[in-house]
Amino acid sequence: MRLMRRLLLLFGLVLTACSGPSLVVVGEGVPPAPAIPEIEVVVIDTAGVPVTAAAVSFGSLDRADTDEGGRASSEWPRQPLTISAEAAGFYPGSVEVLELPDTRVVHLELEPVILAGVVRTADGYGLPGALVTLGEQGVFTDFAGDFIIRRAIAGTVTVEKASYDDASLEWDGEASEVALALEPRVIRSIRASGPVVGNAERWAELLAVAEATEINAIVVDIKDESGRVFHATSVATAHDIGAVTVMYDPRNAVADLHDRDLYAITRIVTFQDRFMGAAFPELAVWDSGTNEAWTTGGGQAFMDATNHDSWEYPLALAVEACELGFNEIQFDYVRFPTDGPVDRAVFDGPADQSGRVSTISAFLSEARSQLNPLGCAVAADVFAVILSASGDQGLGQRVEELAGSVDVISPMIYPSHYSTGWFGFECPNSNPGFVVASALDDGLPRINGPAIVRPWIQDFTFGCGDPYGEAEVRSQIDAVEQRDLGWILWNAGSSFTEEALDPDP
Repeated sequence: MRLMRRLLLLFGLVLTACSGPSLVVVGEGVPPAPAIPEIEVVVIDTAGVPVTAAAVSFGSLDRADTDEGGRASSEWPRQPLTISAEAAGFYPGSVEVLELPDTRVVHLELEPVILAGVVRTADGYGLPGALVTLGEQGVFTDFAGDFIIRRAIAGTVTVEKASYDDASLEWDGEASEVALALEPRVIRSIRASGPVVGNAERWAELLAVAEATEINAIVVDIKDESGRVFHATSVATAHDIGAVTVMYDPRNAVADLHDRDLYAITRIVTFQDRFMGAAFPELAVWDSGTNEAWTTGGGQAFMDATNHDSWEYPLALAVEACELGFNEIQFDYVRFPTDGPVDRAVFDGPADQSGRVSTISAFLSEARSQLNPLGCAVAADVFAVILSASGDQGLGQRVEELAGSVDVISPMIYPSHYSTGWFGFECPNSNPGFVVASALDDGLPRINGPAIVRPWIQDFTFGCGDPYGEAEVRSQIDAVEQRDLGWILWNAGSSFTEEALDPDP
């Protein structure tokens, strides 16, 4: 019995020892407390692009800015949490997090502030290729003059386009749409041939004329009627075909013009080119009678505008000229040939009136798509007869299509080129002001598009009537300016009647 009690007592002591507190052994560490979990938010826009530098609030507990990946993080408070974010150019946004996701990552999408707008001409036509800037953002208007700026921040909206005066307005960040209108820059210009630009004395004379008179622009030839290129171009084709005759450095010419606040235009003869015709007869208009490259009455080859491979060379020269600093690229001989045996001319593509007009308009539209984003306006020199005639006269030029394809239409209104009977005159050349006025009045109502009309006018003596001097030149200028247009004087030798020009205003 006594033995049994002792055994029970011993068993009780053992049970008590097993159920008591654990012994702490000296030298062993205390187990660490569990880590507090973190939650990460990735701020993105509606396109899924990370938003950097967004200010994120994790309820009232913590604030942080997103990194380059749009990420920010904070401790998870072990209870539902509202995460909100703000960023310049976005509407504020937030997301409710009821429990910590397994990935510990949530996404917060912010909607960008969008400013839509339109840039128009003073006549109300949508203006393509205009550069619209707001803060550090810049976009170009589309073919209708429309633009959209995403992540827009209140500030000054500025519009620039070569051949127009700049315009701007203050945007308060509230209005969703804005509209701006640009006024065309009134250009009063003379023209300098390549050899004249390369002659330091003659070039200085023309610059002096511009400084002393109302002239505010000069047209500089880069490629002439024969196909010669007058500078050390980087376009390899010009060298390969032997077309380069270095006369001047266009960088220096542009600097001379811009230093005097003169608008810099360059003239590129487009499809008439004897060098290209000889080197690439497969790209030229073909003569069905001689079975070789077709030539004009003067023996000049003409490239086939319906073959788009023939576009690459003049467009490359134009892009280079724009990058060299010219404000406007003027395409001359941008037409189908008319002065030669056209009945034997063979083209790769359609060459009826519809085909001709669509081809020339397409080339000029392509030029504008390449040059407007580089900051250059696109001009086309056209025969003045198309202002008065309804058809394209075999040229591929009609004012209705050109009005939407280029920035500037420059009809060559030379009274000496009108034959007896035009505008009711026995000798149109003796009535220069009336001829210019009549041609413009025929054509201007047909310009249903944003193109500026800036005619070439005559400063040379040719044909019937008296020699041209101050009165004849001035009467043409007055006729143009009465219609609020600019003008360019043509003289083959770049010698101009300074007396016909008003002093520098």
